[in-house]
Amino acid sequence: MQLWYLLYMADYVLIHGGMNDGGVWKDVVTILEENGHEVLAPTLTGPEEIGLEDNIAEVCDLITENELRDVILVGHSYGAMVITGTADTIPEEIGRLVYIDSVVPESGKSLFSLIESRGVDLERCGVVRYRPFTDPLYFDEEKLRELPKSYIHCTGSEFLEAGTQFFKEVVDNSRRDNWDYFEIDSDHHCMISKPGEVAEILLKEQ
Repeated sequence: MQLWYLLYMADYVLIHGGMNDGGVWKDVVTILEENGHEVLAPTLTGPEEIGLEDNIAEVCDLITENELRDVILVGHSYGAMVITGTADTIPEEIGRLVYIDSVVPESGKSLFSLIESRGVDLERCGVVRYRPFTDPLYFDEEKLRELPKSYIHCTGSEFLEAGTQFFKEVVDNSRRDNWDYFEIDSDHHCMISKPGEVAEILLKEQ
């Protein structure tokens, strides 16, 4: 019985936002590992150096090289773009996508174009137009719609102006688009301020 349990433990891959690194997940990683899961939280190459497709390739390579299967792939903020592109590239390895306080990607649009299409002035917010944030992402929207997905909304986020439309769309279309929806009373970086609550949701979603 114990062997069966070990064989079916979920693998987690946690992807940070555009101006962070993998260290933001350290407390969440600890909790998931204490529950017996394999967890990878890589630091992606910075946005000053490469584009969106390069970040996606980094995550795809990480998953295939470690022979992970049925991955719960988590993306915070800009990480939403990366996990969506990863799932489109290697869908057979992905079990669930989890978006944390992020946009919901649309094929052919960049992170910046998505946010600006909802009426948010990113220049006023002081966000730098690095290439990964302005590169459009192309993917099969119907294929992604079939994957189980979760959205975690941070109700005290400093990016509420940018994110409100996206989490409302998730709630409105949750049944059609295969979403689970959760809220955490935290700032944008809930994996730092509320790691226990983040980990609890991730453990439910395996």
